[in-house]
Amino acid sequence: MSGDSVGPEASSSYQSKKTRSVTFRIDSSVIDELQGEADTREISLNVLVNQVLKRYAEWDRYESKIGMMPVPKLMLSTLIDKAISSAKAGGIKEVEVYRDLIVKEAAQIAFNLMKDSVLFMKKHYNLWVVLSVLEEYMKVSGIKADHRIEGSSKHVFVVQHELGENWSLFTKELLTLIFQNLAKVRADIHVTPNTTVAEVILR
Repeated sequence: MSGDSVGPEASSSYQSKKTRSVTFRIDSSVIDELQGEADTREISLNVLVNQVLKRYAEWDRYESKIGMMPVPKLMLSTLIDKAISSAKAGGIKEVEVYRDLIVKEAAQIAFNLMKDSVLFMKKHYNLWVVLSVLEEYMKVSGIKADHRIEGSSKHVFVVQHELGENWSLFTKELLTLIFQNLAKVRADIHVTPNTTVAEVILR
């Protein structure tokens, strides 16, 4: 989803964007912490500060306004896993059917809630804007995402989450809803326990 995730009309790369020089007075202790982090990442302090401010501008400032709470990413998959484990312990025989129902319902809820959040953050609601917001969410959640174009119209979206099979199935259902509702196309989606790959023709 990175790179071209905001669509063919995506803006040019970071290097070509306009920049301005601004002076801030910041506590020395904060500068020391940032410099240490920049050294660890082997990037300049300027690059790190730009990354921090960019994340705030694109995501952090909206979290409380749209009712988002930062949680460990492992908790996301644990909720589904625990629900399925409880079903097994409760004697439900068709566990896979129960799991699929939970996953589909969770994906539908996420899709429905996404519209208001996207409109609030971006003031627009379409396929590419939704994918852009989804990419930003995954980035701040520590989930890897990639988007590449093969040929003239085949788009391949890869989500590597390391959260287990149930989360792969949830991601599959969510992407299915996104492409069906916003692009009116059917995506070919494959999953592994830690990765979801969606291939779709977008013209």
